[in-house]
Amino acid sequence: MTQIPTPKEMIYTHLCAWRVIGGIGVPPNSDKVALASGEGWSYSLTNNIDATCAISDRGLALGHLALQGIFGSAKVGTLEERLAAAIEEIQQARREKTGSYPLLLFIGKGCADVAIGASAQQRDDYVLTFDAYDKAAIRQPYIHQHRAMQLALALESKTRVRFDEVSAGTYCTNAEGHTVYSLSFLGNAELTASSPLAAEAPEAIARRFALLSKSAELASSVRLYADMATYGREPFRVFISGWTALEILIQKTFKDYEERFFSTLAIPHQPEMAAKFLARMRETMSNKHNLVDRFTLVSAVLLPSQETGEAEADLAIFKRIKQQRDEIAHGAAFDESRLPVDELSGLLMKYLAAHAAKVADDATLPRSRA
Repeated sequence: MTQIPTPKEMIYTHLCAWRVIGGIGVPPNSDKVALASGEGWSYSLTNNIDATCAISDRGLALGHLALQGIFGSAKVGTLEERLAAAIEEIQQARREKTGSYPLLLFIGKGCADVAIGASAQQRDDYVLTFDAYDKAAIRQPYIHQHRAMQLALALESKTRVRFDEVSAGTYCTNAEGHTVYSLSFLGNAELTASSPLAAEAPEAIARRFALLSKSAELASSVRLYADMATYGREPFRVFISGWTALEILIQKTFKDYEERFFSTLAIPHQPEMAAKFLARMRETMSNKHNLVDRFTLVSAVLLPSQETGEAEADLAIFKRIKQQRDEIAHGAAFDESRLPVDELSGLLMKYLAAHAAKVADDATLPRSRA
């Protein structure tokens, strides 16, 4: 009868890194920019993650070597030599993939139950075992947080930004300070322009992240943005995700911006009767505004200082993208390579940024509401 090992609580470390494609760069003469942090987690923008990911990379290398029979005989070189070579290969491949792109780095720490079985292999400063802890359970709570940070960072740029995961790893540390690795075995080039983050950018990104990571109202838009911003997505999927995110943003915020619109109207008439008429008109029209109407009102309230030409250009782009989406929905043929993905991304980012700024202003400047 197989004896089930007793779990012990250990500290886990979970790391993720994405190359940031387009729009964002690390400031000159800076290796790392802190973006946001909390109890047991942090995000930063950096140019190099080799040192930070060294322990995690060793776990990945051990997994590669395990497939080759890591503890078998007749291997070329010692285990340490083969492990060092495997780590170098992993890091070199990551450097080649990353190129000159900056990296968004996440580090999370917490407690996990770890059950080490009899088949574990003990080395000088690490333990190699199999299925000792649930990596998926460790990673899952951070997923929405990652999406929120990606969006908060991307909103700092005026151009389209995408994210491509280049590294992910999870390991635990036991009471003796040994790293515990748990192995589980389960069966297009573009030109982009990036600008260094301004000195005040990290503070703005942190504010946005605080809003986006906690807003239930915008959770769907954040998730769809993350899908849109994942590097390598086919244009059709990017287009549908982006349009849906924009439509949700307009629908979710319309009621609040409609209230602001009517509450600030200057009406030179008897106030009580005028208020009754407006209330009745809003009630009558509540389900009759189409999506273009709603976008027009949200644009007027959300960006009150925008020049007429720019506002009209936004509306024209919105109508054009909506028409493309409607034609696709009705079965019309389309060229995937000609979908207005960049225009859609620009519009979505502009209005998400404006809404985030408006919410942040409301938090610092309370106002009375009718």
